[in-house]
Amino acid sequence: MTAKSTHIQWLDTLRALATLGVIIIHVSTPTVKMIYGKNMEYWWIGNLWDSAVRFAVPLFLMLSGATLLGKEYKPGVFYKKRVSRVLVPFLFWLVVYWIYRWSVLLPKQQPHEFRSILQWGSDLFLKEGVSKHFWYVYMILIIYLFVPFLGKGLRRLSMSLISNLLLLWIILAFACKSVPLNLYSWSGDYGSKFLGYFLNSGYLVLGYYLMKLPVYSQRIRYSSGAVFVLSVLISAFCTYLFSQKGHKLDLSMYGYLSINTVIQSMAIFMWIKDSDLKNKYLNRAFESISKYSFGIYLVHIMIIGIFFQHGIFWTMAHPLISLPLITMMTLVCSLMIIFVLQKIPFGKYISG
Repeated sequence: MTAKSTHIQWLDTLRALATLGVIIIHVSTPTVKMIYGKNMEYWWIGNLWDSAVRFAVPLFLMLSGATLLGKEYKPGVFYKKRVSRVLVPFLFWLVVYWIYRWSVLLPKQQPHEFRSILQWGSDLFLKEGVSKHFWYVYMILIIYLFVPFLGKGLRRLSMSLISNLLLLWIILAFACKSVPLNLYSWSGDYGSKFLGYFLNSGYLVLGYYLMKLPVYSQRIRYSSGAVFVLSVLISAFCTYLFSQKGHKLDLSMYGYLSINTVIQSMAIFMWIKDSDLKNKYLNRAFESISKYSFGIYLVHIMIIGIFFQHGIFWTMAHPLISLPLITMMTLVCSLMIIFVLQKIPFGKYISG
């Protein structure tokens, strides 16, 4: 999301798909959570829609690993670039979301005195990090502190040794599946938060490994596509079965560190890797989405919230219509906002 590599078409495609995937997750998850046990036809649509894009956040991390870990950086130069490309835009949108969250409160709930506003803003940060989707940005900023050193170490290792390390990572992630990870708030158990950051950082190593791994044949590409489709079906059907068995909605298969999600993320990476997309219009669309992916990520939750305030929600139509429609509306509006911000003076520094 934050590490862009221009002129490599398939990387733009993957980044665009990850961006679209994040939007789909935030559009479809309310469908999954709201109607389980009530309207199972609609629930299955949301479940399949959501299961198809569990790769989204892992893929962003993998792309960072693929584009950053293979290069030599002086730490000071690397950190300076991350500050300008990631931290500064994030701080701008952090303030914007604070204002937005205040504006959507009922009038009697809005604090007006400076001290009460400060207390409210502090509580919002501690409970949700201001907006829950910012968890990824907090995580990636901390992970970036170690990227120059992680890359230097990985480049000294053989591919076989890295594959063994990745296997250990998968085993560790599976062993920690029952550990509650505090990724959203800045109050409570910091140990579980940084454990979550550590476990998710394995996706950077996976991206670096797959970047160096050649796609030998179309057979491998087609097999990766088949594995991806299978992972979607496994996620959807296991979510249903686990929920039925537990007599309540069980979304453990959706976890970014579940083995099925790891496999799905690997599969889509290898499916698209080194591919050549012939459609020039689709290429341009993916290139634009990729270029503005970080800004789209930062702003899209606000767009979804504004849509909801005006009755534009999955309930407005059959989910086969409403989910794709709201997804595309959110993507287009987010892209337009970031594009316009980029064109105003100093906008490129804050837009993302």
